[in-house]
Amino acid sequence: MTTESRSASVKAGSLLLDPKNTRIPSERRSNDQRRLLHELLEHEDVTTLASSIAKRGLFPNERLVVVANGRRYTVLEGNRRLAAIKLLLNPELAPTERQVKYFRRLSMSADLAALGKIDVAIVQSRIAAAPIIAALHTKEAKKRWSSLQQARFYRELVEEGQTPAEVAEEVGVTLGEVRSYLRTELLYRLALTLDYDDHVRRKIEDSKYPLTTLERFIESKIGRKFLGIELDDDKGFRGIVHPDRFKAVLARVAEDIATTPGMTRRINNEEGFKSYITQTEKNIEKTKVRGKFDAESLLGGGEAEYTEAGGKDEPKPVRARTPKPSPSIVPRGFVCTTLNDRVRTVFKELKSLKIVEHRNSTGVMLRVLLDIALWEFIKRNGLEKTVCDHFDKTGKKRRNNPDWTPPLRDLISYAVENRIFPGMTASGYRSVRTLAARDANYFITIEGFNAFTHNPCVTPTEGDLRALWQRAEPMLEIILR
Repeated sequence: MTTESRSASVKAGSLLLDPKNTRIPSERRSNDQRRLLHELLEHEDVTTLASSIAKRGLFPNERLVVVANGRRYTVLEGNRRLAAIKLLLNPELAPTERQVKYFRRLSMSADLAALGKIDVAIVQSRIAAAPIIAALHTKEAKKRWSSLQQARFYRELVEEGQTPAEVAEEVGVTLGEVRSYLRTELLYRLALTLDYDDHVRRKIEDSKYPLTTLERFIESKIGRKFLGIELDDDKGFRGIVHPDRFKAVLARVAEDIATTPGMTRRINNEEGFKSYITQTEKNIEKTKVRGKFDAESLLGGGEAEYTEAGGKDEPKPVRARTPKPSPSIVPRGFVCTTLNDRVRTVFKELKSLKIVEHRNSTGVMLRVLLDIALWEFIKRNGLEKTVCDHFDKTGKKRRNNPDWTPPLRDLISYAVENRIFPGMTASGYRSVRTLAARDANYFITIEGFNAFTHNPCVTPTEGDLRALWQRAEPMLEIILR
């Protein structure tokens, strides 16, 4: 059997959703095009796809596969894309007023003229399309990049002149995700400059090297302290120990990740990190400890790339000017357009705080903003009773306190598990999910926020605070607008 097809460009209005679409259970299939559209919208994350198409258009290598149906065409492959296109072209097709408003906003930023006529591959029959559809959905048509390959891709885009924010916008991921990949890839490149036995180096240089395990050391306060680094919004991270100490620790960490089975499981919480560090410290060569260094400069291997504590700063090479980060935790260009007066007021006050002068206040105010803005979003979408019933099944808490609401960590967990944020990407949900982790000393979490508020011995660093914003940013972009 052949899979011959011919290419054509057809009007979007002549394309029909497939009543026999495999994505739709047989009991919910219909010949009604609007019902099919609503089914895909409810169950197949069409909103995220529509957001992507509105920003970047259709990719030319992903044509719809169609079969003639009189003067029109039934789409056999690409029904989610067609549903997204139909909603962008005609937002009123959405089932609820809230969704209509959402797709109207998306439609304003989309190239509607380009979506009006779509490139398709026309096949002779449904049977003829079967091999194509099977290859796309039952086999691995494209081999997925490893985390290391993805990180290199982002770095190459930055080296081409794009900012991390522009990369995030272009690729369709969060700014926090791009920055996380960039700083971990920088740490990995530094690791490659160090000395190892040949068999160890081969494992570290392998494209399957588990970069996400190395990332854990950057995202953990304990891990960063062990490496001797602090987060830096502009450079990724900066060294706060002598470079010899940093190199000795990094070499041991990079080798352990490459050669120790189950390394990820060993460092999945604070106790795991402490145990690993206690054991590892015994095998690290003695070096100078006090000092500092610039990570990018350290890659060059020169002698004037760091300053020992108390020593005289050596001249630094002239570097290209980079945009200054926002003086507050709120990134430049980020706006709050919610109609809720209290949320707008808290956002304005948070934006007015200079992070270097008001770290504690910034941490507390960000915590407050998340709390009230998320609950306001939940109420705006008519979910408050459902959410409260979920966490207070017997109503006991509300009988004692009619104004009771679930704590912020629970609200975030519920929001992520139930996918309540329209248009949020899978990577956005992954980023927000980390906020709900229970370990205050591991990753950037709501528990960490609580430590800023209640523990007099804990003061957040600027890097911690900016990382907190990055983790929450996919959610903030939705609940503040």
